Amino acid sequence: MRLPPLNALRVFIAAAEFLSFTRAASALHLTQGAVSRQVQTLEAFYGTPLFVRQARGLSMTAEGEALLGPVREAFRLLHEASEALMVRQGDLRVRCPPTMAMRWLLPNLPDFQARYPALTVHLISQLQHDMPFNRALYDLALIGMDSEDPGPGLVAERLSRELLVPVCAPALLDGSHPLREPNDLAYRTLLHPWREQDSWRQWLRLAGATKVDANSGLTFDTLEYALHAAANGMGVTLGQLSMVRDDVERGRLVIPFDTVLETEWSYYLIYPENSTELPKVRAFRDWLHDLLSQEQEFRGFPAKPA
Repeated sequence: MRLPPLNALRVFIAAAEFLSFTRAASALHLTQGAVSRQVQTLEAFYGTPLFVRQARGLSMTAEGEALLGPVREAFRLLHEASEALMVRQGDLRVRCPPTMAMRWLLPNLPDFQARYPALTVHLISQLQHDMPFNRALYDLALIGMDSEDPGPGLVAERLSRELLVPVCAPALLDGSHPLREPNDLAYRTLLHPWREQDSWRQWLRLAGATKVDANSGLTFDTLEYALHAAANGMGVTLGQLSMVRDDVERGRLVIPFDTVLETEWSYYLIYPENSTELPKVRAFRDWLHDLLSQEQEFRGFPAKPA
């Protein structure tokens, strides 16, 4: 495909708008001779005059009039595409599960914005863990998976293993059925954070609790709902250590037993291989690893208030 020179088309538009090589030259910060030569180049390309030179200025030929509209539209589309691309370079679209977004990512985002003020983070919350990576919707994703294979053309960097502990409202520690040992959970409602997962069964086996029905209790769609129910005294749920830190620090939740279940799941940062060196992806990745390296191990929190 043979295309006319872009710069000559830009000069052509200015000359058509002013109907004067002199005024077009002034607007484009060129000499009158440079404008005239660019127009001549374009006329040679098409093999026809585009302007009629007159003593008092210019007028356009029929061919020039026919060319002007499409050229203007082409430059408009090119400008819009360029602007959109430049804006997108400053937009960082991050997919993240709702609970992880609310309890871990959002509280730390002000630090990222302070370090990278030119980047605007767009947080996209999705529940499904098995959805394929959608390059059209986000630049990178924080996802929990039980496999290190994210799919073809993708990079998966493991951030942390899933570490689950039981949590509940402080009031549930006492009363007619105090939580002194894991088997005491038989007198409390088990809150299941995820459907069709046997996390409670695994934890109870690890803790040696043989008198508790792992199938009993209430089931939720997200960890956030289960944690909210637990904080309001509805029962005991299992929570990821890093996501219950704030509630434990504020006294809204307590950890009644110190048994920690390490599941097969891990949290990963996922992005396309061809995005590895994009400045915005590299910035978020470096910030994330720096943040994780600074976090203190959560196992040091007391299981029960003194």
